[in-house]
Amino acid sequence: MPPQMLRQLTAHVARVNPFRVVKISLLFVMSLALAACMDENTSYAVKPGPENLSAPARTAAVTAPQKPERYLDQMAIIDAHKDFSQSPNPDYVLDARSVLRFPKTYPIGVIIIGDSILTGWSGYFAHVFPNALISGRVGRQFSSAIPIWKTMQQTRITQGVGDVVIELGTNGEVLPSDLQELLRMIGHRQVFLVMPEMPRSWEHEVQQLYLQTAATHPNVHLVRWDLLSRDHPQYFWTDLVHPNWQGIQVMVHAIAHDIQKTETTH
Repeated sequence: MPPQMLRQLTAHVARVNPFRVVKISLLFVMSLALAACMDENTSYAVKPGPENLSAPARTAAVTAPQKPERYLDQMAIIDAHKDFSQSPNPDYVLDARSVLRFPKTYPIGVIIIGDSILTGWSGYFAHVFPNALISGRVGRQFSSAIPIWKTMQQTRITQGVGDVVIELGTNGEVLPSDLQELLRMIGHRQVFLVMPEMPRSWEHEVQQLYLQTAATHPNVHLVRWDLLSRDHPQYFWTDLVHPNWQGIQVMVHAIAHDIQKTETTH
C-alpha cells in the first residue's frame, strides 16, 4: 500500500485526528510492552482499549498446565464467579487470569500492581481510581513487579506518576532484596504496600518485612488490610484469601483513604 494511501486510511479511522492516531499508537505499543513483561503462563490477558475502558475486549485464552501450588488460586476463580451476583455493577468484576487496564482519565496518577485479588476486582479498582494504570495477574509473585516496573519506565508510563500501590505477597515469600530493588526503581514516589492477610505459611514473614520497610522508608506506607479484615471472615470467599464484594470495598477504600491522607501531608 502506498504511504500516502496508508496515511489517508489511518486518518479516516481516527476521524481525521492526528493526535488521536498518536495516542492510539502509543497505547498499543505500551500494551504490547507491558503484556510481554506480565510473567504470563497463559495468554489470557485483558487489555482495555483507549476508548472503551468500561467494557474491555478479551483476547483468546490458552490454558497452561497448572502447578499444584496454584490450587487455592483456581478455587478462588471458581468462587469469584459468585462476585457477579454480589457486585452492583458487572463491570466491577473480571473473570480472567490477567488484566491490564489503562486509565479512564489522564494523566496517569496511580499505578497499581497486584495479583488475583486485583485482577478479579480490577473493574472496581478502576472505578475508584479512574486515573490508575492497573496490572494484575493470578498467582503473581512479588519478584515480577521488578521487570514490570522496568518496562513501564522504558515506555515512559511512570513519568509524572506520584503514587504506586503494590498488592502482592499473597502467593509466596517476598525477598528483602526484591523489595529494596523495587523501591530503588520507584524512587521518590509514594508507595503503598497492601498488608496481606491469608492463612499461608509465609504470611508472618511478609508482614514483618513490610512493617520493617515502612519504618525505615518515609515514602512507604502500609495499607492495613490485615487489621481491617482480621476476625471478619465475612469479607472473604471460602479460601479466606480472596475478598468478596463486602471485603473488597473495605480494602479499596482503605487504599484510597491512605493515598488521600498522604497527599494532604506531602
